Amino acid sequence: MILYNTLMGVSAGLALILIPVLAQAIMQRKPIATEGWALTLGILGSILTFLGGLMSVTWPLTVNPPINIIFGEPNFMLGLLLLAAAIFLWRHKAKDLTDTNYLKQVFAPVSWLIGTIGLILLACAFAIVRFNLVGGAPVQEPITGLLHDYPVVENTFFALLYGLSAIATLLAPVVIARPKSKWVRVAGTCMISAGVLFLLFSIMNYYTHIGLLINLQNNTHIPY
Repeated sequence: MILYNTLMGVSAGLALILIPVLAQAIMQRKPIATEGWALTLGILGSILTFLGGLMSVTWPLTVNPPINIIFGEPNFMLGLLLLAAAIFLWRHKAKDLTDTNYLKQVFAPVSWLIGTIGLILLACAFAIVRFNLVGGAPVQEPITGLLHDYPVVENTFFALLYGLSAIATLLAPVVIARPKSKWVRVAGTCMISAGVLFLLFSIMNYYTHIGLLINLQNNTHIPY
């Protein structure tokens, strides 16, 4: 099954954390090094664009295509957005980001693209709930495999992740148009919460997926 939810998951989770942090720094006019942010977002964007694009065109060939649809395609779009943000930050100095009107004009059309991604994530969240899309981890997988007989746990977890991400991205047009409204805090909280959960889960997957492959290779079952 083609599913790069280790490196892609880490990259996406970290991006969800860093975007609100950067946005808050810009809105509060804190000193930032745009080149550093450009490099960071560019690296994350390159990972997600390559692997997300690869997954987006290969999901029909996999064992479980629906999982690859809801994971690969949104991450592909996120990767392209991060690369675009990296280019923008590389070309602009920190002092250029103090012009609120200019930033509103630049990000107004982008916010609708982000909002559209929010609709995609919302549809994915409903699909996860409606069709029990994620299911349970294989019994041979350490840690998460202990919940093999309780697929509702992992299914609910991913529905929550996608739901929080959907709320944050759907609010993008409002956040850009009214950067001092209460919805900015709501969007930021949802995005950072989803990012932290996704980041930690994906880091754990390095251990659990390696354990799964070893267990399958050796025909053993080590639950931890």
